[in-house]
Amino acid sequence: MNILQLEYVIEVAKTKSLIKAAENLHLSPSGISKAISNLESELQMKIFNRSRLGVELTEEGKFIVSKAQEIMLKVEDITIFVNQNLNPEHVKISISANPNAMFIVPSALKTYKKNYPNSQIEIFEKKPHDILSDVLTEKSVFGITVFTDELVASHPELEFETILEGGTVLCASKNSPLAYLENLQVEDLANQSIILFEDPIWSGFVNELFDYVPNMNILFTTNNVNVISEAVSEGLGIVFSMNLLLSKVAAIQNGSVITRPFKHPSQQRFSFGIVRLKRKKLSEHSKLFIKAFKQNII
Repeated sequence: MNILQLEYVIEVAKTKSLIKAAENLHLSPSGISKAISNLESELQMKIFNRSRLGVELTEEGKFIVSKAQEIMLKVEDITIFVNQNLNPEHVKISISANPNAMFIVPSALKTYKKNYPNSQIEIFEKKPHDILSDVLTEKSVFGITVFTDELVASHPELEFETILEGGTVLCASKNSPLAYLENLQVEDLANQSIILFEDPIWSGFVNELFDYVPNMNILFTTNNVNVISEAVSEGLGIVFSMNLLLSKVAAIQNGSVITRPFKHPSQQRFSFGIVRLKRKKLSEHSKLFIKAFKQNII
């Protein structure tokens, strides 16, 4: 038994296909099949049932895969320890973050870099669904993003850590009639122009509103916070957002844009936090950066 055999078993169990596992590991299907067969012979135990439809774990195989995953986490711990202690200048963390998170990133980097100036941090601004994709494909070590209960339920392989929870607010120009309404109702959105964040979460949020207020319209779609702030300040349209981190937006700070609580008919709840793969441990430096990020939210 060796580490590579365990890695192959884990990948085949995940993909349920020798061919897909081989593609992911950049190996030949026959090579992976032979390695697993050798392991089964050594253990005198069948790990997979093979058929034309693919491969399925046996009951014994499920136990072996769970233990193999534990072993690979320990191997990863050793690798991280060696890299961080013998080669501290080689510490590298790739992070995917949504626009909300980018308000905090500069101060978090300053806090982290003060103690670890030689580490390399790569941060990519992405939409929530793209962030999940980056984490799943291991392009990013972890993500910082907005998520919903539905999104969490649909990704059992991911670990979601909530840092903040919040409802929804409507952002409008200080001169908008909506600015004078303390208790916004869905009917108040009639004939409003909506500026939409380019993301399926917010698209779904607004599309559901059209069932109640069909005479709204979409003005434009973007993730550029400065463009959205300017358009809302000028009274060109309104935008929906989480009621989190808005104090960092200049237009809200100077009073040209006001916020009003808005309760969506679906009662959808939004959370903001960290997402990572369950099967991979975070390095100590990743944990330290997350700690710095949390400190700078307060």
